[in-house]
Amino acid sequence: MSEKQAKQGVCFFAYNNEQIDYVELATLAALYVKEHLKLPVCLITDEGSEAWLQQSKPELAERCFDYIVLTNDEMKKNKRIHNDSPWTEFVAQFNNSNKHKVFEYTPFEQTILLDIDYIVKSDFLLGCFRQSGVAMFDTALDIRNQQPLSGERFLYESGIKMWWSTVIYFDQSELSKIFFDTWAHVAENYQFYQYLYNFPPKLFRTDYCVSIASHILNGMQDSDVIGKIPTQMVNVNQKDDIVEIQDKTKWIMLACDHKKNWKNILVQTNNLDLHVMNKRALGRSYHQLVEMFNE
Repeated sequence: MSEKQAKQGVCFFAYNNEQIDYVELATLAALYVKEHLKLPVCLITDEGSEAWLQQSKPELAERCFDYIVLTNDEMKKNKRIHNDSPWTEFVAQFNNSNKHKVFEYTPFEQTILLDIDYIVKSDFLLGCFRQSGVAMFDTALDIRNQQPLSGERFLYESGIKMWWSTVIYFDQSELSKIFFDTWAHVAENYQFYQYLYNFPPKLFRTDYCVSIASHILNGMQDSDVIGKIPTQMVNVNQKDDIVEIQDKTKWIMLACDHKKNWKNILVQTNNLDLHVMNKRALGRSYHQLVEMFNE
């Protein structure tokens, strides 16, 4: 879209595959955005996923999405191993190779790009709109309040730090355009940058792309050209699970120990934004949560 239609808003990418109904999860994430951020929402998807959304959830589609942008971008083959608890794995295609195009697709002058598994339970992200340029999380904690494993903190053990593409604030400035152009360049030359930065080669990760783009634009040092969202993102890992939904913002989770998978603890979170990486756990809680928004 060449002409921006609204000042501020949130964008989601969602492309269904044979294992995960991404547009369904996008409706849930959008309900949380509308309740806590009170912003318009744009869904970026393809014709097949949008048709399924309109067929399966027409009322939610109208309620959740103020804009729908249809794309026909060619996706890279990108099979990803997912976990649902420490003992269950499944493999599914992960369509994320066009995420850098959000700068082109957004209808907003100032945009917060969210992954569909990022559940907004507070108004914290509204503070992003006071910034200019680009801002992301560069640190994260798990729900045990511990640092994630080194592979989620650095591209490799002695490599550059990880920036997360889960939440990206950007405006329509020249700096933002340069950032997304640099991201596109890294994505198009992914094998070269894998060799240069020594990150794991099998999976295409936009986290690696934005980390390298930030490293380049920050002058290969820890400067502030690319902004930091001023807190730590909280990850509900794929081996964690949702045990009980007490209300829309108060959840009880089963938190898995990184090193001893059998050593789990219960954790209650309330009014805390969560990156719920276990998408099947979100799917199991989907209907209960949507009903709460209808009360």
